[in-house]
Amino acid sequence: MNYNLSRPLDVHRWSEYPEINTSINLIYENYFKWQNPYLVKKHIKVVLLDLYVAWTEHQDMKLGVHMYRNAYKTKSRYNELHISQKTIDVVKRLKEVGLINLTNGFYDPTGFQSRITRIWSTKKLINQFKITKMKKHKIINNSNRETIILRNEYKKNIEYIDNENSIKMRASLKEYNHLLSKTFIDIPELDKPLINYKEKYIPISSNDCFITRIFNNSRWSNGGRFYGGWWQRIPSFYRSKIYINDEPTIEDDYKSLHPILLYAKKGLDYNKLNRGDAYDINIPQMNSKDDSRKLVKSLMLIAINAKDEPSTFRALKNELQDQLPYYSFNFKELRSILNKIKEKHIEIADDFCSGKGILLMNIDGQITEYIINKFTQNNIPILCIHDSFIVSYKHDNYLRKIMTEAIFNISQVDLPSIDRNGIGLTQLNSTKYLDRDYYLENIKYFSKQNQNKSNGYMYRKQLFKQYL
Repeated sequence: MNYNLSRPLDVHRWSEYPEINTSINLIYENYFKWQNPYLVKKHIKVVLLDLYVAWTEHQDMKLGVHMYRNAYKTKSRYNELHISQKTIDVVKRLKEVGLINLTNGFYDPTGFQSRITRIWSTKKLINQFKITKMKKHKIINNSNRETIILRNEYKKNIEYIDNENSIKMRASLKEYNHLLSKTFIDIPELDKPLINYKEKYIPISSNDCFITRIFNNSRWSNGGRFYGGWWQRIPSFYRSKIYINDEPTIEDDYKSLHPILLYAKKGLDYNKLNRGDAYDINIPQMNSKDDSRKLVKSLMLIAINAKDEPSTFRALKNELQDQLPYYSFNFKELRSILNKIKEKHIEIADDFCSGKGILLMNIDGQITEYIINKFTQNNIPILCIHDSFIVSYKHDNYLRKIMTEAIFNISQVDLPSIDRNGIGLTQLNSTKYLDRDYYLENIKYFSKQNQNKSNGYMYRKQLFKQYL
C-alpha cells in the first residue's frame, strides 16, 4: 500500500446538486440520524465530496486528515464553511460503518517521518458514488473561500484586519477565479488526467484551478505571488501541451526577471547595459554550456533568496544534484562561481545572500497582478507560473504587449527580454509570405496537435460543456 500517494483533505469542496444532496441525506439517515442534521450533514458532504474527487484522480489516492481537535478553527477567515472538529467524529463513524479505510498517523520527533492520518474510499462507498451518478463537474470550490493569505515566519496562516488594498486584491482575484471556472484547461494527449512526476501524482482537474495570493513573514511587503492551479506543479514539458478552451497555447517568460528587478531597484535597466544573458558565465568544470548556465542560474536565484552562503550552497546541491550527478558541489568551488557572478553583476553584488528575494516576489506579484487584471477585464483566460504566462496561441501578441507594459509600469524596465515556448498565431501569420516553408511546417504542427486528442480528453471536454 502506497501511503505517500496522498494529499490533504480539501475542506472547500461543495455542491448543491439534488442527486448529491440526496446521497448525503441517505448516508445521514443510515448512519448519523441521531446527531444535529445541519452540522453533521455539512461535514459529511465536505469529506465525501473530496473522497470522491480523490478517487477520480487515482483509484488509490488517499486524503490526509488531522485527527486532533486543535487543528480546526471554525472562526478563521480561512475556513469559510466553518468546518470544525466534528470532522474527526464523522471520519471515525465512516470508518466504523465500512465506508472508508483509515490508517492512523504518527509523530516522529525528528520531523522527517511524521505522517497524519490517511483515509480513502472502500468499495462500499465507491458503489454509492456510482449509484448516485456523482460527477466531478458538479463539485466546486466554495465561492467565499479566502484568496488573500497572510502567513507568519513559520508559514502558518494568520488572521488579519482587511485594508483597502486587501479588499481590492480579493475583488480582483474573485473575478479571475470566476473566469477560470468557466474555462476548460486540459492536456489533450492525456487519456487519464494524471501526471506521474517524481513519484507524485498530479491530477489534471477542473477542481484544481483556484488561485490565491500568499504574503509572508506577517507583512504585506513580503511575497504576494499567485499560487494554485495544477499547471504550476507539472513539468515544463507538459506545460507546452496545455490547451485552453480546446486551443493550443504559448508560454511567454520574462528572461532573468529577478536580477533585472534588482538592477531596477538601483535605478538601472539591465537590458540597456548590453551585457547579454545574465546567466552566461563560463564554468570550466561543467560538461556543457547548457549545464553551466543551469548551474549559474540556479545559484544566482538561490543566492538572491538565501540569507547566507552555506544555506545557498546546500539549497543548490539539493536542487541540482540529480540533474548534474557528475558535479561534486564542493562549497569552495561554488564560492568561486558565486564570486564570478558578483564580478559580472557588480552593481547588485551586495544583494546576494541577503534575503532580498522575498521583496522581489512582492514586485513580481504586482507585475503578475497587472497582467492578470488586464486579461480578466477583457475576458481572456491566462495561466501564471510566477514570471511566465500561458495563453491561447491566438492571444500571443496581446500577451507580449501587456507583459512589456506591466514591467514598465511597475519597475520602469523598458523593452524586457521575453522568451517564448510554442508558436503564436500572430507570430505564425507574420511568416506567411516571408518564409513559406516555415509557415507550412507550423500549419502541419497545429494539424497534428488537433489529431492527438485522446478519448479521455474528449469526454472531459463534453462533461465541462454540460457543466457550463
